[in-house]
Amino acid sequence: MNDHTTDGPVAPEPEGSRTDCSEALLRVYEYLDGELGPDECAKIQAHLDECGPCLKEYDLDTTLKSLIKRSCESEQAPETLRLTIMSRISMTVIQVEGH
Repeated sequence: MNDHTTDGPVAPEPEGSRTDCSEALLRVYEYLDGELGPDECAKIQAHLDECGPCLKEYDLDTTLKSLIKRSCESEQAPETLRLTIMSRISMTVIQVEGH
């Protein structure tokens, strides 16, 4: 069940498939970046379709991401920063896989 009320009828979702506001907002950047699978994408989209406050937050995040992209388009991250980030990502993946 989501945390906000909606105006008008909402099609019922199967039990266990409903996405609450905290999950939707937590995963909104993954959704924006196309990092979710089709099922997760559909859940987030369904939640945004029925939840005005989350849709408003999504719209704000979309605008912010576009502004940052436009402002930094000509900027290139220093190579050392890129290498540090990629190294940390690799360490995180290894730690998660190895527990």
